[in-house]
Amino acid sequence: MPQLKTHKPISEWSGWDYVPGIAFIVIGVLAVMQAPLASLATGIYVGAMLCVAGGFAFVGGLSHIKMRGAWLPALLGLLSIVVGAAFLYNPAAGSVTLVWFIGAWLLVGGIFEFATAFSTPIGRGWLILVGLVDLALGVLILTMDPRLAFAFLGYYVGISFIFRGLWTTIFVGEAHEVGHTIKEALA
Repeated sequence: MPQLKTHKPISEWSGWDYVPGIAFIVIGVLAVMQAPLASLATGIYVGAMLCVAGGFAFVGGLSHIKMRGAWLPALLGLLSIVVGAAFLYNPAAGSVTLVWFIGAWLLVGGIFEFATAFSTPIGRGWLILVGLVDLALGVLILTMDPRLAFAFLGYYVGISFIFRGLWTTIFVGEAHEVGHTIKEALA
């Protein structure tokens, strides 16, 4: 009489480890395909997170207001709530503002990287290159038309998710391979 194969329960399927990486890739591809929608969703997400984090900081600061310096977290929390509410009120404008902050960060970072390159003996060429690339990207982003900046955020988020998903699936695959090697070595 032939033996029937017994199947493992779905909870024991090792493929579950790959699901987050695959989800990142799928969401990243969708974000690139619908960049304006992804930009809008990012603006809403950032606004909501600023409101939530600001609320906790505000309440935490108020609860310790009698302690020296506790007013600072309360004020920063209140500022986060106001900025988050502005993002939620107009997520498109919030998204463009976020892109311009990224541009400013790249510009300032590029200046520091470029300046640091001349005072460090190791990796000078690469640091000059990174500094110049960051400077160029910062200027490009800061001078970008607001409509292009809005779409840029969606592409930026989508590409980031795709690479994060690729890294995650590769990491899981390598972790599984190491696990199998260890099991074989111990057997």
